Amino acid sequence: MRRDRPKRIHPSDRQYERARSDDRSWGEHESTVLRPKHRPKQDKDTKRTAPSAAEIAAQQAAGRTWFLSEFDVSRETMARLDVFVRLLTEWQARINLVAPATLGDVWRRHIADAMNLEKHLPAFSKAVDLGSGGGLPALVVAACRPQSVVDMVESSHKKAAFLAAAQREMGLTGRAHPVRIETAGQILAGADIVTARALAPLGDLLQMVAPHVSRETRCFFPKGRSHEQEIAAASAHWRFTMIIHVSEVEADSVVLEVADIGAMER
Repeated sequence: MRRDRPKRIHPSDRQYERARSDDRSWGEHESTVLRPKHRPKQDKDTKRTAPSAAEIAAQQAAGRTWFLSEFDVSRETMARLDVFVRLLTEWQARINLVAPATLGDVWRRHIADAMNLEKHLPAFSKAVDLGSGGGLPALVVAACRPQSVVDMVESSHKKAAFLAAAQREMGLTGRAHPVRIETAGQILAGADIVTARALAPLGDLLQMVAPHVSRETRCFFPKGRSHEQEIAAASAHWRFTMIIHVSEVEADSVVLEVADIGAMER
């Protein structure tokens, strides 16, 4: 296992117990009356309101400017990413593709994160992304590698329809497969690269891909601060080689590069 830079150790989250006491007392002859719990009125000024279309557009414009200052991409790649953001914003009004609160900050929260994964990928003929959802990281990777095939596995037919539409408008090669991962064995079998973002713990991901990929297939899984626990849990059942790439855009995050996957002998 190799790390591309020393990793910080993060303390475990602490849990706190809450104690509740009931100090109500009743007179000897009083009858018990159930009363609704009193909830303080919320000030109208403090209520959260969804950002308007104009506010989202302004946030996205600022994020795009920031992205161009941080990432060196070709004019053609940027044009494809612009199409992706436009379609993501349009379809988000009908189906939930990303967390609504992150739509305005899509360039920082989603595109940059996918670019952090893309830079670690070797040259490939075909990649398969599992649980593609709103096309992250798959459509961003494909936008940067238009000469390569990027297939996406997404069980939601509505999301798969979005993925297929985005592929067409972005001029990309590949297919969106509206099937469950358990039935995607033939799709995975031809992959040089496998990716999956925010899909499942590492051990579960290895179980999904191991029966269908070769030992040379390289898997890239973005993970958060719990990645050490996931690695330890997976190591109890699987053997594999691993390189840990520390994220440069999100604190406490890494990309796990996994290959030579096999079940532990018992």
